[in-house]
Amino acid sequence: MADPASTQADQAQSMSGTHPPETVAATRQKVDGYLRQFFDGVEVGDGMWSLRYGSCVVNVRVDVFDEDSSVVHIESPVVTGASPSPELFKYVATSADDHEFGHLGVREEHDGTATITFGHSLLGEFLDPAELRTAVVAVSFTADELDDMLAAQFGGKVHDAAGNRPA
Repeated sequence: MADPASTQADQAQSMSGTHPPETVAATRQKVDGYLRQFFDGVEVGDGMWSLRYGSCVVNVRVDVFDEDSSVVHIESPVVTGASPSPELFKYVATSADDHEFGHLGVREEHDGTATITFGHSLLGEFLDPAELRTAVVAVSFTADELDDMLAAQFGGKVHDAAGNRPA
């Protein structure tokens, strides 16, 4: 699989015409080490790290923030293939921040469906191991708690229904 640091660097270079700042590369190295230290089964590909929890998958990526800083995005595509509807958009708009850690989002896809996401972002320069671990665990747990309910309410599917944890 591709190294997330080099893949992200190549993408950032092609988008901006320059290499990402050294702080982004340093943050990517920290994230890689922390994730491998705390979690089993971390997969690397397409410039991000992925791990599974229950019926969800959580993706972690590092991007440029404000030209010379970095941001760590932790996001789970909770439900894919949902029906974009006024009810879905209202639910996300009014429930996005109902959680102690992280928030709901929705994005319309090119095929006319919607993906419901749950995520959290952290500043890379101040990242410490416990903070990243806590954020990944919180996003994983909440996404796994929400996915079946959201799929039943708005259509679509969860990442891995067979991975549901017993209640």
